[in-house]
Amino acid sequence: MQQQELDPNLHWLANYQAELGFIDDKTRLGKTTHFGPLRVQRPFYPEGNQCAHLYLLHPPGGLVAGDYLTIGLHLHPYAQALMTTPSAGKIYNNITERKQFQKVSLIVEEKAVLEWMPQETLVFDGAEGELITEVELSDQAEFMGWDIVCLGRPSSEDWFERGSIRQVLSVKRNGLPLFIERNTISADSDIMQDKAGLAKQAVFGSFILTNADDKIPELDEEQREALEALAALTATSDHISGQDKGLVAVTHKPGLVIVRYLGPCADNAKKVFIKYWQWMRPFVNGREACAPRIWNT
Repeated sequence: MQQQELDPNLHWLANYQAELGFIDDKTRLGKTTHFGPLRVQRPFYPEGNQCAHLYLLHPPGGLVAGDYLTIGLHLHPYAQALMTTPSAGKIYNNITERKQFQKVSLIVEEKAVLEWMPQETLVFDGAEGELITEVELSDQAEFMGWDIVCLGRPSSEDWFERGSIRQVLSVKRNGLPLFIERNTISADSDIMQDKAGLAKQAVFGSFILTNADDKIPELDEEQREALEALAALTATSDHISGQDKGLVAVTHKPGLVIVRYLGPCADNAKKVFIKYWQWMRPFVNGREACAPRIWNT
C-alpha cells in the first residue's frame, strides 16, 4: 500500500522524517519534514553533545481505522542518537475494513549509532494493525533497537479475542539481511495458544543489537539469572498466576544479538531489555547507559 494511493477523506495521514548530522563534534538535528500529528521535541544531551536523545510525539496517542503513519530517521556519518516515546503506542478497536498502519524506516550511515527504543505497542481487542520497522545499515554503523507488542490489556482483563496484527522487523547491512522477522497474529489463530507460538501469553518482544566484530560478550551465569528473574517477576494483576511468568532468551547470531521476551507483562519486557542494554551498550558504542529522563515519569 503506497501512501499516494490513500484517500485523505478515508485515511488519517501523518509523516515525520528527520536527518541527523555530526557537525562541530555534536550530533545535530538537521532537515526535518512532517505533516499530521507527529513531532519530535528538541534534542536533549544528557550525556554530552555527541549523542542526541529524541522523543517522538504522537498527540492522538494511538491508531484508529484508516490511520497511516510513516516515520523516518537518517543518521549521517558519526551521528549518534537515542530515540524513544513518552508513552505506549496504541492500536484501537476497528470496526471498518481500513487497516491501522505504521511504518518506520531507519537509515544509519558509516560510524553512526542509532538506539531505537520506543515504549510498547498495545493492540486493543478488535484492532486490525500493521507495524513495519526497517533498518538499513552501512559498514561500521551500529544499531540497538527493540519492538514490544502487548495483545489486549491483560492488567484490565481486556483480552485480545478479535482482530489481527501483522508485524515486520528487518535489519540489513549494505542491503544484505542480518535479521528479518514477519509475524501475522490473528486472535482466533492457533499461534495464540500453541507452545510453539505465544503459549497463551499476551506480550512478546525482540531486542536487536548489532555485533559485527563480536564485541558483545556472552552472559555470565549471574547475568543470566538476573535476566530470568526480571522476566519472571509476578505482574501486578491478581489474575496472572505463577505459571504465567515470562521467559527470556539471548541468542548470538553472525553480526547481531537477539534478546527475546515472552510473557504476561510489558513492564517486565522493558525491564529485561533495559538491563541487557545497560550491560552491553559500552561494547556497542563505547558509552555507559544513560536512560532517557522520560522513562522515569
